[in-house]
Amino acid sequence: EKAGVSMGFLFGVFGPPSRSWKVRRGCRTPLLAVPLVLLAVPVSLSAIMLAAAARAAARTAALPTAWGVASLPATRSLRRSTPGYARRVAMAAGNEAEIRAELQGMRAREIKQKLEALGVDAADAFEKSELVERLVRAQLDGVQAPSQEAPTDSTANEKAADSGAPSPDIVERCRAMRVQELRTELGSRGIRWADAVDKDELVERLASVMATEASFSSSGRLRPGAVSKLNGAELTIELDHGTTPLLLDVYATWCGPCQMMAPHLEAAAKSLGNRVRVAKVDSDEEPAWATKLRVGGLPTIILFDKNGQEVTRQEGALMEQQLVSMVSRYL
Repeated sequence: EKAGVSMGFLFGVFGPPSRSWKVRRGCRTPLLAVPLVLLAVPVSLSAIMLAAAARAAARTAALPTAWGVASLPATRSLRRSTPGYARRVAMAAGNEAEIRAELQGMRAREIKQKLEALGVDAADAFEKSELVERLVRAQLDGVQAPSQEAPTDSTANEKAADSGAPSPDIVERCRAMRVQELRTELGSRGIRWADAVDKDELVERLASVMATEASFSSSGRLRPGAVSKLNGAELTIELDHGTTPLLLDVYATWCGPCQMMAPHLEAAAKSLGNRVRVAKVDSDEEPAWATKLRVGGLPTIILFDKNGQEVTRQEGALMEQQLVSMVSRYL
């Protein structure tokens, strides 16, 4: 109330306030707000910086967050976009192209030999394209050939003595055969041929086997670990030019004990391997030889030494172990 009286007194003495003063009094509120705004800006910036620091500390101390997981694809994309990564990819592509160009000029057999040298299994690959793919992958992955100890002179000599090199006549005879004939000959000898990728490999396998047979059997009819039937002329060759003892079974197709002993003779031949030649002669087809050998009963088992001289005989069917024991004492 006193204030109202005072203001009325002042207005009565000096008159009403001027319009400019009223305008200035109306502008006081916006002018007072300016310092408040200037104070709020630093405070807001400080709060934002503190929140960012808190998030960074949380990411450092805690487990990977959703941001970290989401950033992995971006990281891979950045890595792929780097010059070093692109250069490495280009070098790998260039190497692959060079390797493929080199392999296209090679034969399937040579590619397979390279895979075997690197220790890569290629038994189930029958097409050249499959062999090329496997060798390309192996070389790009840096597969190294397994280290092998150099064979001693004695070991090399033993291997050379055991396996004779095929003669040109045998190789030419094998080359004259068709692929189906080569496969049939190998199959009849129990030798795998399905993994052979071309005819040359089939020829090489059969020629090697035939060379071994030629060194084992003078007539070429006998094979190590197997029983073969001979005629009179072939039996003469085997007795006159033998390198190992000869176990001969004189039999007849109508003889029951002969048929019963047949599987035991096959098993004995496998056990004896290349130490003994095992053969059989049909007494009905070769009666002259049955008389010459003085065969009185069937079957008759006769053992000859490498010079073709009889050392022992046994009449009647024998089991596998009996046959092996009969021969072993003269080896």
